[in-house]
Order: sequence, then C-alpha cells, then structure tokens
Amino acid sequence: MMVHRGFGVVLLTIILSACERMQAPQVASVGQFFPDLRVYMHDGREGKLELPDSRLRVLNIWAIWCPPCREEMPSLQRLADSTVNTNISVVGLAVEEDGNLLAEYLRKYQIVFPVVRIAREEAEARLALREYPLTLLIGSDGRILARLTGAFDWDDPGIKKLLLQLAREPNMTSSAIETAFRTSQKAAAERRRQP
Repeated sequence: MMVHRGFGVVLLTIILSACERMQAPQVASVGQFFPDLRVYMHDGREGKLELPDSRLRVLNIWAIWCPPCREEMPSLQRLADSTVNTNISVVGLAVEEDGNLLAEYLRKYQIVFPVVRIAREEAEARLALREYPLTLLIGSDGRILARLTGAFDWDDPGIKKLLLQLAREPNMTSSAIETAFRTSQKAAAERRRQP
C-alpha cells in the first residue's frame, strides 16, 4: 500500500509540474511583473527587452500605421528629453515588422529615446494589446503600476507632475493613476479650446 501511495504522490507531482509549464505565458497585467518579451533590435537581431534601471519606466507600445500613435510621438520625445536627469525612463515598443521603415520614421521625426520592435502576435499575446497606443507605467521592482490606453499629451504639466510623484512614491492605485491621467487630459483639452 505504501508503494502505491508514494507512486501516486510522485505521479501527481509530475503532472502538476507539467501543467505549470504548459500554462499560458505571463501577460502584462497591473500588479504583475512585466513579462519577458522577444523583441528585435535596429540591426534585426532578436533579443530580450531590457528596461532601463529607473524608478519609473514609461513604456509606450505603438505602431507607425496608427494615427494617434504618430501624433503622440513628438510629445513622448519631449517627455524623454525633459526627464533625462530624473528617475523616469521613456521606452518605445513599436509593433512593426519592417526594421528599415521604423528606422526611417524615427530618423525623420527625430525620435531618439530607445525604441525596439516587437511582432504583433507577441505584443497581442503577452501584453494583452487590443488598442493602440498602450502605455505601461512600470515601477523599479518591475511591476506594472498602470495600463493607459489611448494617446496622451505628454507635455501636459499635470502628467509630468504625476510621473515625478510616481517615481518618488509609486503607491497610487492603478485606477487613481488612470483617473489622474484622464483628468489632466481633459483639463489640457479645455485649455486648448479657450481663446
């Protein structure tokens, strides 16, 4: 009888271990660690996305064919320029198969913050990408603090203030972060409409 129980425990352990390996890969959810991603460098080499060592990483997932994505790129570059000496890093993840097309776009519009390419299937599966652009705010421990869909005006002083606050103390809830972003965007839109 002991032999059978021991065998059963071993068999159950093997089955559970195999099931864990067969589970779907980690997806980029709020509160989870940012998943390992296969990306492509400018020279076409495949590699793993390495995020800068910062307290707060602003990871923007975008595509050249997406008009709101193209519209927000210059303000993302200005954000990257204005946060050089802070604990905030801006990184781009372009959903683009053609490395030459991406390089030409970045050169033409003077986008110099780090941008690498990712296959659409990888982005959709691992990042749960359903809407472009998507910005993930990632804390220094590698956990995702917020998922922000849609384009933002990264020049907005309210957004910069919020990002600096998150870099110092990343203790806001994801819903509070998103609410603050949306409120700031509405206020910025109102200011632009005033004569």
